[in-house]
Amino acid sequence: MMIKLIFKASALAMIASGAFAQEGASVDGNTGALLSRFSDDPDVFTQTDGEALYRTTCQACHMEDGHGDAGAGAYPPLAQNPKMNSRHFLAGVILNGFHAMPRFDDKMTDEQIAALTNYVRTSFGNDFAGDMTADEVNALRASE
Repeated sequence: MMIKLIFKASALAMIASGAFAQEGASVDGNTGALLSRFSDDPDVFTQTDGEALYRTTCQACHMEDGHGDAGAGAYPPLAQNPKMNSRHFLAGVILNGFHAMPRFDDKMTDEQIAALTNYVRTSFGNDFAGDMTADEVNALRASE
């Protein structure tokens, strides 16, 4: 609950300062669209669309255009990255993390991970064939 309050406060401060203007969230006082992006349960993501999941989960590190960045850490590009050709590799990275990237296996459903995988593989100049399915994601999950 505390984390969600911190995120909401940060988002409101950014809106008030004009530093955050994005589709559906404007500085004209329409904070409802922005706040709706935050889950009522801080331990899971509620977005189901691949693009929305990317914006709320990946964009801060891999950038809006998917070209990654370097600075306090190295955030590899997803744009035109041949590793994105393997949908199983990408879904596995989202599930289990990789190097400094956190794992999302307990934060996203199989459907969300499949949607995010498919979005990344067909965005940012990527055009890799073959969609990831929720059943394939489920098969990648570590058995409990």
